[in-house]
Amino acid sequence: MLKKLISITVFLLTMVTFGQKIKTITELKNENDTLIKVRETTFDNSGNLIKEITFGGFDAVLKTNRNYNQFVEYKNGQRTFEYNCEDFVSKDTCVVRSFSTYKFNPKTKIETETKYESDSLIRFIREIKHEKNITISKTNSWEFSPVKVPNYETAAVSNDTAYFDKKNRIIKRVNSDDSFKNLLVEKYKYSKKGYSCQIIGDNKIKTFNILYSKIQKLIDKNNLNSRYKSSAIYKYEIVYY
Repeated sequence: MLKKLISITVFLLTMVTFGQKIKTITELKNENDTLIKVRETTFDNSGNLIKEITFGGFDAVLKTNRNYNQFVEYKNGQRTFEYNCEDFVSKDTCVVRSFSTYKFNPKTKIETETKYESDSLIRFIREIKHEKNITISKTNSWEFSPVKVPNYETAAVSNDTAYFDKKNRIIKRVNSDDSFKNLLVEKYKYSKKGYSCQIIGDNKIKTFNILYSKIQKLIDKNNLNSRYKSSAIYKYEIVYY
């Protein structure tokens, strides 16, 4: 049965499906010759992420299975609301852990995200501006002591600038943060097989090499903002609109 399911999954990934848009991707993990569902991601017709469920294990204390959910709402192509909740399956209840509101200024082209704790205290406020091949963001954060009213004098501030190539792939990211002594710089290089990322910061240099997986190639081709594992123990099922 497992081999049959894997064969079907591989067929779905390699099948050429022109004109169709991806609705749902289900991620499964092979554990002891059994495929366990670990994540399910849903996109709208425009390719926007609208729902993601990370399937959790059994909580021995609460005697229930836990799922972690993310829901995103849009209006006229712009994000307006997002919330994360923990799903207590046995009680059929999703407990809100955090939520965000989004406001877009059409004049300045700035999207402002305000992230709240479940008790409505503010965790951070982030301003994001997309320009040609560049995305600039500034974050005022109160992560360790969320506030009811934002006090920008006490906020931890970080600035992030990301540069993209003609294929909308990130090629460089520069981040300045209160926790770093120097700028944190990420540089990306791409090939047909994958890409490398060099991270430079605080007099340290690290390099990571990532090989493209079949699922990630399909995701990138459909311009979906999501990342999937390339390990052989993970399999994927796809549903189209």
